[in-house]
Amino acid sequence: MSGFNADKLQKIDRRWLYVILIVSVAITLLVGKGTEIPVYPDDSSKDLYITLMNVPEDKPVFIQSDWTNSTRGESRGQMMALLRVLMSNNRKFVIYSMGDPQAPQVARDAIRMVNEERRKEGLDDFKSWEDYIELGNFPNAENSLNALGNNIRSAWGNRRRPDTTGVDRSVFESPVLANVQKVSDCGAYVVVTASSTIDFAVERISDKVNLNAMVTGVVGPTVLPYKRAGQVKGLAIGLKGVYDMEYMMKYGLNHQLEGGVIKVDYPQKPEVSLPPVPNGQTFGQGATNYLSLHIALGLMILAIILGNVGMFVGRKGGKK
Repeated sequence: MSGFNADKLQKIDRRWLYVILIVSVAITLLVGKGTEIPVYPDDSSKDLYITLMNVPEDKPVFIQSDWTNSTRGESRGQMMALLRVLMSNNRKFVIYSMGDPQAPQVARDAIRMVNEERRKEGLDDFKSWEDYIELGNFPNAENSLNALGNNIRSAWGNRRRPDTTGVDRSVFESPVLANVQKVSDCGAYVVVTASSTIDFAVERISDKVNLNAMVTGVVGPTVLPYKRAGQVKGLAIGLKGVYDMEYMMKYGLNHQLEGGVIKVDYPQKPEVSLPPVPNGQTFGQGATNYLSLHIALGLMILAIILGNVGMFVGRKGGKK
């Protein structure tokens, strides 16, 4: 009997495993939206949250958005979490791309989706020209970043956008960039990427700005040395980084909630105390996908255990 059981375990049709995986993940994505899972955010994610929550009111955030739909499972969640933090604190931003020509459109879509969330909650939209400026794509990240670091007014001087009346004007006439004379005038610089464009940003402008990054899980290990060296101040990596941000958006950092409970502490920086975001949605794509990831990993571990049990029992039965 043990030999029969071992043989059955070893010969499970892999197609059934794929069916179970697809069905389980699909159900989780459909009914598990915004599900909260207790988590301890990475220190690098905490540093990013500290940066974003402490952006001065009079300084815009520069967002270099270099991701496309090929990494939307991680990058879109990162972008939307970033936008929620900025919009909830009424911080202006400039957004542009230095990677794929498709990148500006997916960034516009993310802004639209967060604005739709805000409308459903009775909050004001973030408006182009007044609250943010979208500059499109700058080909050749290395040269574009070099120009940006040397003279921002020259690098962006030919970019024009319609104001609130529809008249095309220089982007430096907008409320977003009116007080910006050099790249260091930004409140923070955030690179959202799935590629090596973060390397160029570190090389060209890390000594001029408060540089931060939100990257995919694959790119994350290559950016960690920059974080340890202090060239990148805050860093969210992969899907875990998305959920870290959403979790802190809801519970704050070193912040006492009702009953004196602190859900997210940072023992290395006890002097820092930041509240949750004041308004808007917190849990989103990160929470949904993080739950699905746990389901998928759980099924994978179960399949590995069953396979090893079958192999062990089969070998033991063969020795008798």
